[in-house]
Amino acid sequence: MKIWKKPSPITTAFERGRYQEPADQISVWEPAPAGARRARPKARRGALRALIGRYRHFLLLVVLPTALAAVYFVGVAADQYVSEARYLVRGRQGGGGSALTALLPGMTVGPAREDAQGVRDFIQSHDAVARLRERIDLVDMFRRPEADPLSRLWYADPSAEELLKFFRGQVTASFDATDGITTLRVRAFRPEDARAIADELLRQSEALVNRFSERAQADTLRVARDEVARAEARVLAAREAITQFRRREQAVDPQRSAVIALDTIGRLEAQLVQARADLQEKSAYLRADNPQIAQLRNRVDALTRQVSDERARLTTGDATLAQQIASYERLILEREFADRQLASATTSAEASRMEAQRQQLFLVRVVEPNTAEEALYPRRIFILLSIFVALSVAYGVGWLIVAGVREHAL
Repeated sequence: MKIWKKPSPITTAFERGRYQEPADQISVWEPAPAGARRARPKARRGALRALIGRYRHFLLLVVLPTALAAVYFVGVAADQYVSEARYLVRGRQGGGGSALTALLPGMTVGPAREDAQGVRDFIQSHDAVARLRERIDLVDMFRRPEADPLSRLWYADPSAEELLKFFRGQVTASFDATDGITTLRVRAFRPEDARAIADELLRQSEALVNRFSERAQADTLRVARDEVARAEARVLAAREAITQFRRREQAVDPQRSAVIALDTIGRLEAQLVQARADLQEKSAYLRADNPQIAQLRNRVDALTRQVSDERARLTTGDATLAQQIASYERLILEREFADRQLASATTSAEASRMEAQRQQLFLVRVVEPNTAEEALYPRRIFILLSIFVALSVAYGVGWLIVAGVREHAL
C-alpha cells in the first residue's frame, strides 16, 4: 500500500520550473557580487578598530612599553659576560672541623667574619677603584665599542664618584655567614675584561688581608716590646748605679768587706783576750817594772785600739761600712727587681709573639675567576616578562580604581 504525501509548494514550483528565489537572498551556488566581496575587509577593519579602541589604554600603557623594551633588549642591548670567584678569609686561631683545614696543613683555621666583611666592603670602595685604575684600564673596559649607549660608562674621564657608582653596578660581593665564603661577580662587555677585573680585585684583597695581619701583629707586639724596653732600661740603670757606687766608695762588695772586717775584729779580740790572759798570768809572779809586763801591756793596748778602730769603721763616720752595706743592698735589690721584670717582660713578649701568629689572616681562593663562554646578561626574556607582568598588574590596579571611582560617582 502506498502512502500519499502532499508535495510542498516549493517542490511543485521547482517541478513546474516557475520557482524564483527572493530578491534579498543569494543562492549558494551563484557567485557573490563584487560589492559584497569588498564589504568583508571593511567589516574586518572596522572590527579591528573597534577592538583597538576598546583596549587602547592597555595597548598604550602595557603592550607598547613592552614592545619598546623588546626592541632595545633584543636589537640594541650589548651582551655582558660574568666572571665569578669565591674566597675565604681565615685565621690561625679558632677551632673547627672545616674541610678547608686540609688545604692549610699545620694550622687550625677558623673564619674571620669581621675581616671577611671588611674585605667585602673594600671591594666596593673608592680605594679598590683607585687601585684598579692604577693597575688596569678600568675606564676603557667599561667603554668598549661593542657596548650599547645605555649600558656603557658614559664619561670618558669620569670623576671618582661617577666611576664608583657605575663600578658598583658591575661588581657585586656577597658574604655567606653560614660557611664564611664570599662570592665575587664581575660583569663586563668582554670575557677577558671581567676576568682581569676579578683577578685584580682578589690580588688587592689579598694585600688588604696581609695589611690586616701586619697591623694586628704590630698592635699585639707593640705593648710587649715597650715593656721589654722599659725593663731593659731599668736593668741597665741598676747596673750603672752599682758601678758608680763601687767607683765612689772604692769597694767592690761592701758586704764582703763587712764580713772581712768582722772576721778581723774577731781575730783581734781573740788575740786581745789571749794577751790579757798572758798579762794577768805573768803579773802574778813578775814585778811591775819587768820588761815582759810592759811588753804585754803595750800589746793589750795596741789590740784594744785596733779593735776599737775596726768597730768604729763599721758603725761611725760619714762613710762607714754599715752605710755602704745599706746603700749597696738597696742597689742589689733594685737590680734583682729589674732582672725579674726583664724576665717577665721577655716571657710576655714571647707569648705576645705567639698570639700574633695566631692572629695572622689568610685569603684562600676557593674558586678562581673564570673566563665566560656565554653572555649571562642582559636576561632578556626574564626582563621582558617582568616588565609585562608589572605593567599589567599596575594597569589592572589602575583600572579597578577608576572603575570604583566611576561607580561611586553614579
